[in-house]
Parts: sequence; structure tokens; C-alpha cells
Amino acid sequence: LTIAPLDPRTLSSLVILDSQVGDPILAEAHLQQVEEMMRLAVPGPNDEISHPASAVAIAARAMGWEDRAGMIEDAARTVLTSPFATPILANLARVGLGMLSVQKGDWDMANEQYEAIESRKGTLLLIPSIVADRLLGLLAHTGGNLDKASEHFEESLAFCRTGGYRPELAWTCCDYADTLLERNNEGDRAKAMSLLEESLAISSELGMRPLMERVLSRREILGA
Repeated sequence: LTIAPLDPRTLSSLVILDSQVGDPILAEAHLQQVEEMMRLAVPGPNDEISHPASAVAIAARAMGWEDRAGMIEDAARTVLTSPFATPILANLARVGLGMLSVQKGDWDMANEQYEAIESRKGTLLLIPSIVADRLLGLLAHTGGNLDKASEHFEESLAFCRTGGYRPELAWTCCDYADTLLERNNEGDRAKAMSLLEESLAISSELGMRPLMERVLSRREILGA
């Protein structure tokens, strides 16, 4: 940041990192830099618009921010409505809209992004480092298809364990538990409890405070 204080890739990565460890002061400082960068950028399908669309959406869900929804959607739509958007930039925008739809519980938006992202299942969306099947699981859950969500979360668990993606594994465990608890089929509650235990163990070890709090709140509701 000393050399390039408004570099979109660096700033976006820092916003995600801040949200994972739960540092609100640093997160707000980096968000302000992101917003300044976006104000100075030429509107269109570029790094300055597309990277924040995904990064801020991921951070907003982790931290519980609700006041950045307009910024996320505007940035993403700016990219997706342009005929000059590259596949990478469009992917960033769709991740942003996908995570936003999950946070808002927007059924229509979730299904739209599910259809757009489904072909990426079984991969890591390297930018912004989210497992495609975890995002697809969240979108399927939001869209009301809990069985399909469960299938994607199973794929995400296997992918994360094979590749050693522990932060994504911790989030997958918690997100999958939410789906199982809502579906409430035979055996779902017991499996959800096991997943929450695993998520808590990983998030505690890695210092992922927002996820730890999320898991603990669910365990409290379950009386664990």
C-alpha cells in the first residue's frame, strides 16, 4: 500500500482479511480507501469497480454490514451491463451479487446468480478465493433448494479438505450446518452439530472472530 495505496487487488484482499479476523477499525479504514479508489475510477468494467464488488460483499456478510448493499450492487451491475467486461471481471461481479443476495435473502437474485455460476462448480474462484461450491450452496439455500445446497456443501467440504483451504472449510461447515438445521431431515441435526464443532475449532485456531461468534450463536440456540 505504501507504493500503490489505491491498488484495487491489494485493498480488496485487505477488506476480506479484515472481515475474517473481525477488525472493525482496519476494515473501516480500508473500506474508506476502497470508496475513494472507486470515486476516482472511470466507471466501467475495470479492476477498480469489479474487485470491490466481490470483496465488500464477502466482508459485509462476515461482519453483518448492511449499509454497503447499494455500493455492491451498483458496482456489480456496472460491470455486468458492459459489453467489454472480461470473464474474470464478470465473475467478480457475480460473486458480489451472489453474496449480496444471500445476505438479503433475495430469492430471485440468488437463482439468477446460481445459473450464472453453476458451471464453475468443483473449482476455486481464485479471485476472490472462494470455493465455487460453497457459494453455490449458499445460493441454492437462499433460492429454497435445500437438497441441492447440501450437495454443493458436500462438494465444498471435500474440495477444501483435499486442497487444505482451512478458512473456506470453516465457513463451509457453518453454512452447511445452517442448511441442515433448516431442512431438518433425519440425522441433519446431529450432522449440523458436528459441523459446527469443526467450524469452531478451525475458526478459533485461525482467529476468525466473526465466524466464531456466528457458530457460538447457533450452538446457543441449539442448547449445545
